[in-house]
Amino acid sequence: MAGKNRTLYLTFTFLIIFCSSSTDCFANFLWRKVDNRAFKEGEKLTYTVKWKGVSGGTSVMEVKEVVKISGRDAYYVTLSTRSSKFFDTFFKVRDRVESYIDKEGIFTWRQKKRLRGAKYRSDKETIYDQEKHQALYEGKKIDIPFYVQDSLSSVYYLRTQQLKKGDSLIMDANDDGKNYLVEVKVLDIENITTSLGEFEALKTEVVWKREGKVQEDSSLIWFNNDEKKIPVKMEKQSKMGKITMLLQKVIS
Repeated sequence: MAGKNRTLYLTFTFLIIFCSSSTDCFANFLWRKVDNRAFKEGEKLTYTVKWKGVSGGTSVMEVKEVVKISGRDAYYVTLSTRSSKFFDTFFKVRDRVESYIDKEGIFTWRQKKRLRGAKYRSDKETIYDQEKHQALYEGKKIDIPFYVQDSLSSVYYLRTQQLKKGDSLIMDANDDGKNYLVEVKVLDIENITTSLGEFEALKTEVVWKREGKVQEDSSLIWFNNDEKKIPVKMEKQSKMGKITMLLQKVIS
């Protein structure tokens, strides 16, 4: 026992001496590990996108591959949305969001957005330095919390959590250069019917807050009530009306 205690003492002494910041050093030395049984490389989820109840296009969430980023394994995940031929005639949408999610800790290393809606054009990238706790966005450095999520990675992180009716979960997120507290409430268990059949799903409300104030209308996500927690339905009220995503196809 004395030998074990001496070894621990020497280890921590080494860390204190050779780390410029003891807090950062301990964080980097002890990366968090999230038990992920929900998703893996090769998963592809296809959704029908409806606007005011009318089918307007498709969205695809895909875990494409595992890559190296900042010396660590990361899931390369994409969300691609495109409007149907009918909607293209008056509002063509071709959006793509990419996220690099740490495989072991399920937090974000990088996010890219390429948004195309009618005449709107936007290309943005955020690089998250999870060691220095800073994000680089449009040439500016921003302080970020430990293990911060982006808007896409937050969905995958939620899938790894043990959720049940009545639970409330808080996580840190960063999007377009701003930090948020995201509150997720598990409201109920409901049956959701899709073209794939009926699912028992956890109905969750997702609220983005900044400096204690709600930033936009909340969204609803129904996660299949099993180990994988695949989102079977997503819903958000926008200025243009209610937008709904309903699961259409699963490849896992």
